[in-house]
Amino acid sequence: MMDWFLPLIGGLGLGSLLKGIVDYFLATKSKANDRLYNEKRETYLGLLNAMHESDIHPSPENAKAYGNWHNRCKLFGSHGVIEASQRYIDTSADVQSDARKKAFEELFLEMRKDMAR
Repeated sequence: MMDWFLPLIGGLGLGSLLKGIVDYFLATKSKANDRLYNEKRETYLGLLNAMHESDIHPSPENAKAYGNWHNRCKLFGSHGVIEASQRYIDTSADVQSDARKKAFEELFLEMRKDMAR
């Protein structure tokens, strides 16, 4: 009768240990994903705000601020966001130009795609 009882108790202990290990790694991954999401969110909102300030009040300071947020996108953003942000920079300074509007729409779309992952 005891032949099955001891392995059952041992198996339950091992199962609890494995569950604890798996739970730890899943929680760690979830925290890392949350941290990255928050970093991207802050970066993208900062970039959009810097774009707005740079377009409304063109100045060397606002251009530098946009450049700083663009560089931060290089750290945390997806490849698509980085490329779209560079296309926005490469368009003319004329805020009303079609190329500038298209570049903004592409950037916005890439940001939304990246945040949905």
